[in-house]
Amino acid sequence: MLTTIIAGAFVLGVVVIVHEFGHFIVAKLAGVYVKVFSIGFGKKLLRKKYGETVYAVSALPFGGYVKFAGESELNDEPEPVSTEPRGPFDEVPDSEIPRTRYFTTQKRPIRAAVLLAGPFMNYLTAIALYIGVFLFQGVVVVPTTRVGDVLAGGPAQEAGIVPGDTILTVSEKAVEHWSDIEDKLLDKPTEAKAIRLRNNGVERDVMLQPKSDGTQVTLGLYPYVSSKIGRVQKGKPAYKAGIRPGAVIEAINDTVVTSYDDVRRIVNANPRKPVYLRWSDDGLAHADTIIPEAREVLKDGSTTEFETVGVIGIGPYSERRREGLFEGIASGFNAANHMIVQILSYLKQLFTGQVGVRTLGGPLMVYQMAGDVANWGFDYLLLFLAFFNINLCVFNLMPLPPFDGGHLAILAYEGIARRPINRRVRDWVTQGGFVLVILLMAFVLVLDLTRCSGSTPGGF
Repeated sequence: MLTTIIAGAFVLGVVVIVHEFGHFIVAKLAGVYVKVFSIGFGKKLLRKKYGETVYAVSALPFGGYVKFAGESELNDEPEPVSTEPRGPFDEVPDSEIPRTRYFTTQKRPIRAAVLLAGPFMNYLTAIALYIGVFLFQGVVVVPTTRVGDVLAGGPAQEAGIVPGDTILTVSEKAVEHWSDIEDKLLDKPTEAKAIRLRNNGVERDVMLQPKSDGTQVTLGLYPYVSSKIGRVQKGKPAYKAGIRPGAVIEAINDTVVTSYDDVRRIVNANPRKPVYLRWSDDGLAHADTIIPEAREVLKDGSTTEFETVGVIGIGPYSERRREGLFEGIASGFNAANHMIVQILSYLKQLFTGQVGVRTLGGPLMVYQMAGDVANWGFDYLLLFLAFFNINLCVFNLMPLPPFDGGHLAILAYEGIARRPINRRVRDWVTQGGFVLVILLMAFVLVLDLTRCSGSTPGGF
């Protein structure tokens, strides 16, 4: 529980600080008067004034904001006049600030730059996190070129590839691990690739033509992964039983297992049911009865239907491939951009009904997921932080007030029309956006509470 709270606060805190700092620094550089920089909303618990800006930590830790001079004009709300003496940490009223330093009096390109700076800073932070993990930890690779499973009716089966085949080359280029195979097969996916295979000492050549539906490319083959354990999640059933990274699962109940898929299939089929595991570690034999936790996940091949599976908190064995400086930088950019594409694809599927609304999550789910990944390791928490930065970047650019994208859309309209938007229309759009956002927040909060109650376990 403590890990979940700390990890969740760390993720939300970093993401919010980074986002608001983007708005803050560009506004400062442009000469805009920044009145408040707050982490959280509501009542200010801590505050300190440096220069002309009040820096605060507020009561509700689910976001943050930067307050500019002149926002009362933007909202058509007169700034309240206080008769109390102003304290050293209080904001300076707009009436005492030159209008040339109001946010609302800046040229449209400057206002657009201030609005874009928040999401852009989240994007840069995600890239920096990916680069850091790839340079210092390396890129995770599956250390095999052996085929473990072949999708029925898929491209690999049509090419004549069978489980147990070892892939030697793709397009006459040697492959060392599974990522090499995928990279080479997915390069120019419309082209058929020549593959050399070996099975029982006999080599043969086949041609594989990937299939594409316009958004997703299918290969139809999966790597063989042994039953050796690479990761163990702290606090989960496997960890409590004494299973550690490097252990090899040998049998579950009366079934001998030889691959990680065997382990996953049996454990997934037994949520909340005792299973008897035998494993070896450093030449020593171990055995224990473990009760898998229940977790609700999407069914294979479905984007709307869920099923309950058993999990014990283990991950397959993998290796780290160290990258040079330029490779790490390129991989960081590629990872961030690939995540943007995935999130945009998810949003498209969500709005078209291809993905169920139960896949949405709110602040409580963020805390839960952050706690889960933290128990896998700090590098996993950093990768989750990168993902969440990208998530906020994309969602905040949605063309709907009060998101930055909504304000940018209004600025774009004013630039095209060469006149300010009608105040009544702007109020309607802004108020409607607020209502939609509040309803969405309430909806995902209900989903979060339902998950946390145990009826629909969520997370990783």
